[in-house]
Amino acid sequence: MRRVGPTLTAACVLIVACGRNPAPAPDPTPATGAPVVGAAPPGAAVDSSRVAAVPGMAVIPVRVTYVLAALRPALDSLFPERDSLTAARCANAGGLVCHQYVYRRDPLQLRATGAQLDITTQLAYRARLGVVGGAKVASCGYAPETMRRADVAMTTTLYWRRDWRIGARGTRFTAALRDPCRVTALGVNATNTLQGVLDKQMTLFAAQADSAIPAVGEFRTLADSLWRSFLEPTPLDTTGTLWLLVEPEAVRATPFTGTGTGIVTTLVLYARPRVVAGAKPASVKRPLPMLSLASAPSEFTVPVTVELPFDELARRATATLAEETARQSVHVDSVQLRGAGDSVFVELAVSGALKGRLALTSRLRWDAATRELRLDDLQWTLQSRGALSRVTSTLAAPLVGRAIRKATNGGRVPLGAQLDSTRAELMLKLNGTLAPGVVMGSSVRPVQIVQVTSSATAFVVRALLTGQSGVWIQ
Repeated sequence: MRRVGPTLTAACVLIVACGRNPAPAPDPTPATGAPVVGAAPPGAAVDSSRVAAVPGMAVIPVRVTYVLAALRPALDSLFPERDSLTAARCANAGGLVCHQYVYRRDPLQLRATGAQLDITTQLAYRARLGVVGGAKVASCGYAPETMRRADVAMTTTLYWRRDWRIGARGTRFTAALRDPCRVTALGVNATNTLQGVLDKQMTLFAAQADSAIPAVGEFRTLADSLWRSFLEPTPLDTTGTLWLLVEPEAVRATPFTGTGTGIVTTLVLYARPRVVAGAKPASVKRPLPMLSLASAPSEFTVPVTVELPFDELARRATATLAEETARQSVHVDSVQLRGAGDSVFVELAVSGALKGRLALTSRLRWDAATRELRLDDLQWTLQSRGALSRVTSTLAAPLVGRAIRKATNGGRVPLGAQLDSTRAELMLKLNGTLAPGVVMGSSVRPVQIVQVTSSATAFVVRALLTGQSGVWIQ
């Protein structure tokens, strides 16, 4: 990380403008999030574009891609690739007794479209059956016959639960036998019997899948990890004197959307980041809020305000001018700066041949190539020019300008370095491995300068950090 110089560390104040929750119900759909700012009515969806326009509010959407293959191990444990049912687990139907049912299936195919998850596979089976009350047992699908075939499909709707888990509801299944099961030795058609066995098997699988998906599709750990990382102060320099506080206020999520092999949602963090000078601030202990729904912008926006207080610049300029005018007819005793919009006023308290106060004005100029604030057109006010014309003095605007430039590292205020430091720290927070199989990647564009102005007490540069962030769960 680039080290902030000691003079700027003392002078710069960087502001990145960016209760206790009830226990969640076990399985409800979360409500649409209440407004982060108080402009929308209660219960209305958060309009992220409106929130982003609120001064100081940072909106950070993190796109989360959940690869459906992550569900497969849990589903395979419920519906093994091959298994058999003994007589005790077979179904009786049509006067027949199922003594044994053996199957093997192809790998489960998982595909998501919209909020719908489809699970399909092809199954091959064989069975031994007998007549109720009879001792004779016959079979279908055993050698020399080929195993019989069936197509199995299950459809369920995915949704967010309030406890940060994926929920499944409205589950439906179909099990279609492609080949009949005729038991010629008994002179009967056992297809309906085997259809009942398969229906019972899939009914159990569907019920178990509805419970397994929330257990596997757990997002609370991820959301809590992001939430806690943004609560932790982050140093912006190597001396530990500037600290980035993101200060998250709320987090929302968008409904799930299928992408074929995965499902996508976006976690939207609303925060009011700022930077403070001094010792490391205490970490804030704030629990992850209960989940609620909202829309999400495609990119994050972090408003940034960089302030350079006038007091430090005035102190340095006073020291420079007092030394340089010590042997002149007009001495500079002190320098004061104040701002108004894009103008800066430099006031000098003078003594010697001229006693009183003199003033210069300058227009702020932002050098986009070097990303520096420039003060290089200082001019005496009419009143001060008239006062100076009545005395013999070498106190000219260029002399004062040199002093101001010296106080600002050559007339340049290198705020770009401060902004780069904030950008770098944001990149660190939004990149890396969060947990086994969970990877976060982000890009942050170069800082955009929105406005260069001044307040009564400081130079002010307002900028914007934008980019995209994503998490992949495999």
